Amino acid sequence: MSIKDVQRAVQQAFNRNPHLLDVSVSSSRGMVSLEGTVAHYQDKVDAETIATQTPGVRSVRNGIVVRTPVMEDPEIERKVEERLRFARADLGLTFPQIAVEAVKGVVYLTGPVKDSIERAVVLSLAGSTDGVLSVKDRLSVEPDLLADETTRTRVNKVIYSDPELSRSADIPIKASFANGTVTLMGSISDPQRKDSLLSRVRDVYGVSFVEDALVVRGQPSAIQSSLSRSMSPCGETSISRQEVAHAGH
Repeated sequence: MSIKDVQRAVQQAFNRNPHLLDVSVSSSRGMVSLEGTVAHYQDKVDAETIATQTPGVRSVRNGIVVRTPVMEDPEIERKVEERLRFARADLGLTFPQIAVEAVKGVVYLTGPVKDSIERAVVLSLAGSTDGVLSVKDRLSVEPDLLADETTRTRVNKVIYSDPELSRSADIPIKASFANGTVTLMGSISDPQRKDSLLSRVRDVYGVSFVEDALVVRGQPSAIQSSLSRSMSPCGETSISRQEVAHAGH
């Protein structure tokens, strides 16, 4: 293909994507240069992917500028975390196990995903969030994140599709999975809501045990830890009331 043919092919592909209409293409000896603006970082990534996959393109120089609303890092983290929890909750595809850190608009993602498909979904959700200028992938692929994927989907639906929980301040609640054991981590507003959540997760078919690492806001963590041990299943360590009282001092 000639230089003009390569350039035309890439530009035509961009013209079919409404998010890339403000991106221009130039080429020279197999190298394609991309200029212009997009609304989200993911659009910039998509443009480079399209150009790279076009026949005749040997390399891509991506000079596209992301024009996204300016936000403080804590607000960016909150928005990305919400998208990872709720964007695909209707399908049971949520990612509470992913840690999000934003530094001057650059988002760092850390944590396990089941496969390359989940990794792509996580990166896309983060990259298409307002305020994100770039995404750094620190994800790890762990195929055994949960042996029974159906169980994992059911647990995520219980946690993140519950209207009462999603409307409350009881986020983020994170869940980790290992051999049928679900560990719930995070903070929750009151003991009754915590007990309700634990009960509903225990009732999920395929869950053999629920490990409680939830914290009730306003209660000292040392006391909560002691109380959790005192209510442990038979065979596990329990403590006396005197030890609980001592933990509060």
